[in-house]
Amino acid sequence: MKPISLGTLKILSLTYLTLVAAIPDPQNITIEDDYHERDVITRDVCIIGGGSAGTYSAIRLLELGQTVIVIEKESLMGGHTNTFTIRSSGLKIDYGVVVFHNNSVVQDYFGHFKIPLAYADFGTPNTTANVDFRTGQIVAGFVSENSTSALEGWVVQLQKYPFLAAGFNLPDPVPEDLLLSFNDFVQKYNLDGMVQLISQLDQGYADLLNQPTLYAMKSLGLDLVRTVQNSYITTARHDNYELYDAATTELSAAKSLLLSSYVISVDRNYDGKGSAKIVVQTPTGKKLIKARKIVVAIPPRTSSFKGWDLDNQEKDIFGTYRNEVYYTCLLTNTGIPDSFAVNNIGANTSFNLPALPGIYDIRPTAEPGLIDVKYGSPFEQDDTTVKKNIIAALGRLNITGVTTTPEKAMFAAFNAHVPFFEHVTSDQIKEGFYKRATGLQGHRGVWYTGAAWETHDSSQIWNFTEILLPEIVKA
Repeated sequence: MKPISLGTLKILSLTYLTLVAAIPDPQNITIEDDYHERDVITRDVCIIGGGSAGTYSAIRLLELGQTVIVIEKESLMGGHTNTFTIRSSGLKIDYGVVVFHNNSVVQDYFGHFKIPLAYADFGTPNTTANVDFRTGQIVAGFVSENSTSALEGWVVQLQKYPFLAAGFNLPDPVPEDLLLSFNDFVQKYNLDGMVQLISQLDQGYADLLNQPTLYAMKSLGLDLVRTVQNSYITTARHDNYELYDAATTELSAAKSLLLSSYVISVDRNYDGKGSAKIVVQTPTGKKLIKARKIVVAIPPRTSSFKGWDLDNQEKDIFGTYRNEVYYTCLLTNTGIPDSFAVNNIGANTSFNLPALPGIYDIRPTAEPGLIDVKYGSPFEQDDTTVKKNIIAALGRLNITGVTTTPEKAMFAAFNAHVPFFEHVTSDQIKEGFYKRATGLQGHRGVWYTGAAWETHDSSQIWNFTEILLPEIVKA
């Protein structure tokens, strides 16, 4: 083997040093080096979720001079706002979020998009049957309680707790009455007449009687009582999705919306300057979002935070919530006559509340032959099971003059509002769960909004979000 000359060694040494010098210093490598410039998005605020809370947050933050980007896993914004269009006529049927409170927050939000509002007119069915859907039999002799006097008593109780107007800013200790089961609270204050009313207004709270009274008070608070006593409002064109069409247009024009997209990872210790690194999968590939602030507007369950750098404080909160489920749908070819309603009344249940899982009620719509069905369960069920249960319940109906046709029935629309009603136990509330939960606002640059932080009511969620906005902008 021929020996390597000294000159050759010098050349090899210089080549090696040149190559080493060309290797970037690991300290100078940034995550942006893995992404094309067009795939790096820098914003003041990244909003996770494009439902009611996320959309409102985005529009208002834009108005307040912040740059935003919204990440929504579905192909449409709107969350629980479901609107069906009759192809032949263009008629719109709202079957998710239907009405709103008549207050300044709601008026201003719709006014921003120049969407006209009107008082809601629910109409009155020509015939209403009270049926136990477990058997399909009419519940003879059922008379709904007069809720007027009970509502007055309810207001007296609500006025004791002004801190419930927005959020869960509970005192320590938490008042004992708020920890009572709703059933025990009703018995204590002779509010029997309220139970059916709250059940009707708060569909989706399937285990209402056994839940802490706190949740009943959040769901039917003073602002909603005023609305019930006066009138709800809705869009004048009876198309609540009009709001989200307009928001989608505005956010898209501002390059502030990623639809059909989801978070892969979140690193809040990214650059030492307060910016978080959010990696998002979009239909056109991965994007890197750099944002100083994050607004989470999705259900705060542990499964919602896959890929996040959660600390123990966050894991404690997100791992504690439990939930129920709610389904909204429209059906055709059922045999149910037009302008005919069916209430699910338990023949032998407490306060004659509907036995769930099951249908809450059946309502006619403005389109002949199309019915609106709501279904609830205290535990999750897959869509196939829910649909089978609805069809089976239709088949059991035994109402004089009505012949249902479950074998012909078809779902024109079906939406699973899952999860629904995030909640915890009385003991967990007593032990300071909500104090710890509200303590997460602003923690590690993240703020939270949505039903779990307020209640399942778009108007109330927007009001709650409005209170958070100054802190988010200031941060």
